[in-house]
Amino acid sequence: MEFELAIIPTAQQRARHTRSGRAYKSTEQEANERTLEAVLIRYRPEKPLSGPVRLVFTACMPMPASASKKLRAAMQEGKIGHVVRPDVDNLSKQLLDAMTRLRFWEDDRQVVELVARKRYDENPRWVVEVSESV
Repeated sequence: MEFELAIIPTAQQRARHTRSGRAYKSTEQEANERTLEAVLIRYRPEKPLSGPVRLVFTACMPMPASASKKLRAAMQEGKIGHVVRPDVDNLSKQLLDAMTRLRFWEDDRQVVELVARKRYDENPRWVVEVSESV
């Protein structure tokens, strides 16, 4: 299955800790998770995938407002890579965790192949492809 999620991709944040050592999520992280799940839920399969899974995604990141037209054109064409935060591994974690909570699969250990990309785009969004792997 292939789909696009029309929200700005966000990354998994590190857990916060109280003085006593208890871990918790920030309010911003919880809000990002709820938003991602709200747009993902409509693509959830009837039954969770049970075998090996291949996940391919592109995080299309917003262009800086200060970028000139020439710079924006180069970003859109892929000539300038998105080499700033968020890191692609934290984007992966955010998407994998949300899809696991929504039961796209039984457990994210089933994801045996992961292709993760990030790039600039005029239209920020997640582009996701999920399939059973061989």
